[in-house]
Amino acid sequence: MPGLVTELSLQGCFVETSAAFEAQRLVLVKIYDSQESFEAEAVVLYVRPTGLGLVFREFTPESAAILQKWMIKALDSQLATL
Repeated sequence: MPGLVTELSLQGCFVETSAAFEAQRLVLVKIYDSQESFEAEAVVLYVRPTGLGLVFREFTPESAAILQKWMIKALDSQLATL
C-alpha cells in the first residue's frame, strides 16, 4: 500500500493512505528514506478516513537499528531548534 508516514515511534506509525484495511489485520510495512529502509510485520490498530494506525509486531535486529537511528536523528533535530 503506498502511503506517507506522518507519525513514527519505536512501537508503530501512522500512514496516510487511501488503502482500506480493517482493524486487527496483519500487514507488512516497508518505510523508506533516501538511504535506508525499515521493514516490519504490523497490525492495524485503528482506521481513520486519512489513514491507518499501525503497531509493529516483529522486525529484524537490522530494522530495529535503523528505526532507533531515525528516532535519535529526529530527537536531535528537535533539540537543535530549542
